[in-house]
Formats: sequence, structure tokens, C-alpha cells
Amino acid sequence: MSEESGEKTEEATGHKLSQAREKGQVPKSMEVTASLVLLSACLVLVVLGPAGWRRTVGVFQYFFLRFNEFQTSPENVLSMGRMVLTECLIIVLPVALVVLVTSVAVNLYQLGGFMVVADSVVPKLDKLNFITGMGRFFKVKTVVECLKSIFKMSIIFYMGYLVVRDHIDDFVLMVDMPVVTIGLLVLKISLEIFIKTCLLLLVLAVLDYGYQRWQFMQDMRMTKQEVKDEYKQIEGDPIVKNRIRQAQREASKKRQLNDVPRADVVIANPTHFAVALLYDKSKAPAPVVLAKGQDFMALRIKDIARENKVPIVENKPLAQALYKAVEVGQTIPAEFYKAVAEVLSYIYKVKGRRANG
Repeated sequence: MSEESGEKTEEATGHKLSQAREKGQVPKSMEVTASLVLLSACLVLVVLGPAGWRRTVGVFQYFFLRFNEFQTSPENVLSMGRMVLTECLIIVLPVALVVLVTSVAVNLYQLGGFMVVADSVVPKLDKLNFITGMGRFFKVKTVVECLKSIFKMSIIFYMGYLVVRDHIDDFVLMVDMPVVTIGLLVLKISLEIFIKTCLLLLVLAVLDYGYQRWQFMQDMRMTKQEVKDEYKQIEGDPIVKNRIRQAQREASKKRQLNDVPRADVVIANPTHFAVALLYDKSKAPAPVVLAKGQDFMALRIKDIARENKVPIVENKPLAQALYKAVEVGQTIPAEFYKAVAEVLSYIYKVKGRRANG
């Protein structure tokens, strides 16, 4: 019933998953990327934050202490601008580099390696359709993403509330603190909020990745007919393959029959088996099977042999053993050397008598 209705009951095959990956369709969670990027940025700020704050304070002190001495000439403005820009780069660049490296590394890990997907680069005009775009807002996936965003924002605000509540006494004491100390305290509290929030978001991201993977595998499920069609596409249609094998067998038989006239001898039993042998020392160390056949094929080999005056020796055990043990184009095994040598010796003697007589 499920096959007739087209219900997707089968797990996705490796071939379909591979094709999906080539199109950029892989289980991926943006929550994992966002949480790890935020966490890495927070860790960098924990290590470099105090030093960055002191550099920032130093820039402002330098500027305001020398404000009365500052001459508004183009050279002074450019010099001040370069100094401020340099200090900003020193403060911001480490955080930016860590965020960039983390983002790239996490995305590459989720994608399973670097890939360039042409389909995602080519613009699709159907995405500009207003009606279609509005329809995407009411999909289950969109609703789930919206609820996740609301939940995340709630967590962030609640975590901020908890941390601020724990440091409420510090905020009261800020009245008597110098500006630099206040800045460091605010930075410390902010980092505490960020780190705790990021750790909680990371837990949620792991759960989200599991959900995204499950959803992806559900979307990739196939119907029984799709599995059959894919198998035919990869392995080939069984009917076509049988026809190809039949054509190959016919071509092989034709080649064998064409080679029978070159044989030195055909070893056969009365009706069932026939094996054509050629012995050429310059090409092979032992006799080679040019053709072999059973029943009708054996009769055809013998008929062609008679037409081309190729000797036929009836030896039922030897013919049957050669037919089963040796493939066309192969030399005979060592256990047949003696028996075949006796046959060839007899054939050469008969040919010699005829040549002399």
C-alpha cells in the first residue's frame, strides 16, 4: 500500500546522500556555529580584555591630556587618526581573527570538507516571488526557527538578570571607584554574562544539531520505487544487462568458431563436449584452448573442424575435464600435459605419414 501511495518509508541510500552533499544539502545547525563563535570571542576577551581596555583608556588619556596642545593642522589630524586606527586594530584584530577561523572551521566540519556549490551561487528568480516568499513564513520549519530565536533571547535576558543580581553590590560601590576600575568591572560582568550564556547556548546547539540531522534524514527518505529506480540507474536495468551478457556470449561463441580452423586438434566425446587446442611453442609454453562448447556448440565446433580438415580425437574423460577446467584463451594446466601430449603426438605422426605418403 505504501509503495502504491508513494509514501517515503525507506532510509536514504548512500548514493542519494552523496548527491545531496554535492548540492550543498547536509545536516547543519547555525546554532552550533553561532554558539562556538561567541564562545571563542568571549575566551579571547577574557585573555586580552583587560589589556585591550587599558590600551583604550590610554588612547583617550593621551588625546584629552594633550587636547589644549593639539594643533588642527592636516599633519596632526592624520597622525592622530593613524594612532587611533592602529590601537583599534590591535584591540579588535585578535578577536576578529579568532571569530573568522572558528566560523570557517565549524562550517567546514559540518559540511564534511570544503565544497563549491554552483546551484547556490546562481540567482533563482522564483525566490523573488512575493506569494511564495510569504508562504515560507507559515511553514513548520519557519515557526520552529522563530520559537528557537525567542527561546534564545529569553535565555540571554534571564542569564543577564542572574549575573547582574549577583553583582548588585558592586554596582552600588561604583560610585567611589575610578573610571578605569569601573570599566574593568563592567567588562568582567559582561564577559561573565557572555560566557555563561554561550555555554548554555552550546548545549542547546548540540540538541539542535541532533534535531537538524534527524530532520535532514527524514527529508531524504525515499519511496520503494525511488530505491528501485536508483538501483537500476546505478547497476543498470536487469533486462538490459541480460541482453548485453547474451550479446557478449554470442560474440564470444562467434570468435571461438572463427578460431577453430587454426586448431591442431579437437578433443571431443561423441556428442556432449568439444575442445579445440592449438600448440605454438613461440607463443605459449603449453597448448591453448581456442574454443570449447557443450551440446549444440560442441557439434558446431566439430562440423567446422571437419570442414577445415582439423583432426577430431574422441576422448570422453579428457574432453569433459578440459571443458570444466580451462577457459578459452588459457593454457592447459600441468595435469593435462601428458594426456594432451599423447594426442598431439598421435596427430603429428598421422600428419607426417600423410605428408610423406
